[in-house]
Amino acid sequence: MSGVLPLPAEGLWADAGLGGARAAASALHDAVAADRLSHAWLLVGPDGVGQRELAVALAAHANCAVDDPAGRPCGGCDACVRTRREVHPALVTFEPDGAAHRVEDVRGSWTEAAMRTTPEARRKVLRVVAADRMNVAAQNAFLKLLEEPPASVVWLLEAEDPGRLLETILSRCRRADLPPWRADDVRTWLRATLGGDAAAGPDDAALIEAAVSAARGSGEWLRGLRRDLAGAGPREAREVLAAVRTLRQAHLDLVDVLAREGPGAVVPTAKRLVAGAKARREALAQRHAEELAALEEAYGVEGNRGWPPGVKARIEKRFERIARAEEQRTLRLALDDLAGHLRDLLAVAAGAGPDALLSPDTVDALRRDAGRLHRADVLAALEGVATCREALERNGAAELQLERLLLGLATSLYVRSAA
Repeated sequence: MSGVLPLPAEGLWADAGLGGARAAASALHDAVAADRLSHAWLLVGPDGVGQRELAVALAAHANCAVDDPAGRPCGGCDACVRTRREVHPALVTFEPDGAAHRVEDVRGSWTEAAMRTTPEARRKVLRVVAADRMNVAAQNAFLKLLEEPPASVVWLLEAEDPGRLLETILSRCRRADLPPWRADDVRTWLRATLGGDAAAGPDDAALIEAAVSAARGSGEWLRGLRRDLAGAGPREAREVLAAVRTLRQAHLDLVDVLAREGPGAVVPTAKRLVAGAKARREALAQRHAEELAALEEAYGVEGNRGWPPGVKARIEKRFERIARAEEQRTLRLALDDLAGHLRDLLAVAAGAGPDALLSPDTVDALRRDAGRLHRADVLAALEGVATCREALERNGAAELQLERLLLGLATSLYVRSAA
């Protein structure tokens, strides 16, 4: 039966098969449609290039209420809606709480989820984000789960570096590769999101190119944008992309702001960057609160009454983790944009043309800023960006770390202008 049902042109599987993930989506779709789904899959690729969408499509397909196999997943039944919202017991996601997955997690919540009988789910999809961050003890404990898998459980292991996993784990998984999205992949997806070429507005091309330049192949950036655009119509999508362009431009203007306003702009600029990141976190938290309230209304639960054991706590914990990560992602985005601008300054100073630039749409600004800094100053600023990023990853005080970075850059600009 494999291959009899083609990958749908729209719906959850189509969303999962965007970019470079089409081959992986086809493999998973064919396997579940033919009822020949392996008990463990290894999804190899950078984070954020379709892993979540594949997990949602697989779990929804396996538990969809529609009788006709060709109509699964329908996207509209209770199982599909709740799976897409990641609140159905058919889909459970495990993310590392810190630097690594711990052995106590594997022996605790992972084992419980795998062994627990779930009447609502014909098949359970257990997704392990960053599976290559299991330590050796955790991998050995997980191996026992793989050796005696319950028939109703499918493990999806995500890894950027599969070489960090034990060979005994790798040998028990079917592998599917998810390559980074190319610039043309992002363009194609965004054109479709905006309604296609026939519905393109006069500013759409500029919005799309700004987003492509901002993406720079980053799975993390792409994951955030896909979340922001989920369920958005063309008008809402244009608003999202316009906000992306505005934020990116603010990051690319940091050198110009510091050059014009001097070291006195350091503290307010750092505060503005941190406030923007906190605002993103708060907006996402508000969206999550509204989603949780809608779920309680739809399924007749109130407060802590009526929820299956542990489900509400798991949802709230996931929402909090996502919101916290969004704040960090927004700060990293600012650092990435600044680093890209600095890298382009070096290229412009060396005589490179637009084709060699990360942001070819900012040539005029790059030529302006290239005359404001020596090459050594740019290299020092790039090192400062890397130091700031490492400090933020260690949970250093964001505002203080940004002030240090910006003060070094502002001082170089001031000295250069005075000379």
